[in-house]
Amino acid sequence: MANLNEHVLEVRYKPNPKILDYRGSWAEAISNHMDLPEWRVLDNRIDIYSDTSKDHAFVGFRNAGFVAVDTPTKNYFPDKAVKLFRYLFTLSGFDKAPYVERIGVKSKFCKQHDASFDDLKEKFISNYLSLTDQAKKVLNAKLVDIGAPINFADQYGNFNTMCGPMTSEQIALYFDREEGLPDVGLYYEIDYWLMPKQLVEDQEIIKHANQFAIRAWERFESISKLILGG
Repeated sequence: MANLNEHVLEVRYKPNPKILDYRGSWAEAISNHMDLPEWRVLDNRIDIYSDTSKDHAFVGFRNAGFVAVDTPTKNYFPDKAVKLFRYLFTLSGFDKAPYVERIGVKSKFCKQHDASFDDLKEKFISNYLSLTDQAKKVLNAKLVDIGAPINFADQYGNFNTMCGPMTSEQIALYFDREEGLPDVGLYYEIDYWLMPKQLVEDQEIIKHANQFAIRAWERFESISKLILGG
């Protein structure tokens, strides 16, 4: 079954000029620690990634983070992201309590649907998001597609979502790949974030990153079960 997922953790902080001095040593050290054999040093950031580029760590002048594609389990991405940041905070030159502008985890999911697009659309309308009877009367037209951004907040942070049924052509706009796309799928995107705008301790950053990543997966599981059943 062609189920897809992509995840990005990004921590934006006050610019850290020390990265310019430590780029080379940090790249090699992170590569060894994360078991990511490939790395490159750019003017104001370093990128460390796997042979397949499905796992990718980055540390820049004003941000750092981790990217994972097609992860097998709910814990894979948060475990790797936490492993990276725990290590970053041990490195000489990386602030232990940086001035954090934003902490965010953005996850994208697509779950294959083995029936038609219209069937998925009807499930979506019946179980998750629908027009009122008054709106249907005013529009007086056939609904051919549906999906919408909806933004929330919970005890962990703010989260912006987008969800809807999609065809393979639409799915291709959100996942950078040429094959392995389902003909029809339920797309769900969630961006968990906080904007502290203050000094944040290392353990607090790690806690938020871990919570955001796990909760994003859980929310997708709950929403997809609600819409698709089972």
